[in-house]
Amino acid sequence: MILPPIRKVGPTDLIDMVLVGVFVYATLIWFKRAKTAFVAMGILVLAAVYVFARLLGLYLTTWILQGFFAVVIIAILVIFQEEIRAMFERIAVWSLTGRHHEEAQPRIIEMVVRSVGDFSRDRIGALIVLKGRDPLDRHVEGGWELNGDLSEALLESIFDSHSLGHDGAVLVEDGKVTKFGVHLPLSKEFGKIAHMGTRHTAALGLAELTDALCVVVSEEKGTISIARGGEIRRVADQEALEGVLEGFFRQKTPRPAHENIRNFLKRNTREKAVAGLVAVLLWIIFVGLG
Repeated sequence: MILPPIRKVGPTDLIDMVLVGVFVYATLIWFKRAKTAFVAMGILVLAAVYVFARLLGLYLTTWILQGFFAVVIIAILVIFQEEIRAMFERIAVWSLTGRHHEEAQPRIIEMVVRSVGDFSRDRIGALIVLKGRDPLDRHVEGGWELNGDLSEALLESIFDSHSLGHDGAVLVEDGKVTKFGVHLPLSKEFGKIAHMGTRHTAALGLAELTDALCVVVSEEKGTISIARGGEIRRVADQEALEGVLEGFFRQKTPRPAHENIRNFLKRNTREKAVAGLVAVLLWIIFVGLG
């Protein structure tokens, strides 16, 4: 079969390919962060079969795959509705918040580190949530509004065993304890939470859904753990915790544009290459040979 000549690429075609490449790249990164990369790989394989069938004029195969992709899109919307909702929330937050700076970072770090050190020494269970950019209201339940200045005395009074809210979590934003005694979503990653208590399970559950940093103190062992980005790990001591908190706030602080561009170019090279290749192939098949 002789393919028709490919038409000349113009400025609008380049813009078209760039936009499609960005969309494909964002989709691949989303699948990667949702830990369902195998789903994306399966879709890409089927997409390659569809392209091959279309080029060879296999009309029955093309027709069947078109119907299959319609079903796949609906299935993805149903199965990953929570992740999709979180993705759109994050896009909205990025577009609305602008250059937000966390207030009094050193003071927040000092208060949290010292309080957590006291809890660890005295074997007092605690769960402290430091808000990132993502909204938390949809993921937390119960608790009491406070909006009080963060302090050691306040945290110690909240997590005192006689306090009504000591079994819940404390939400910290901009140097304020906004709520206490709240309940967080529990993680369903049973392999990770097999030997963990409820506080650790709740911390991991919120870390899977948002970019918040959760600090947990075990009531039984006095150990300190942090949950972020869908992972939970133990930190050795207060100094290590301080380093984690500094890194968290450093990432929240807006960076110069040139640094953001440089960091973007360094990450996810394979996904960028795949997205570019897919965009070019799609343009050739649906536009260039049209």
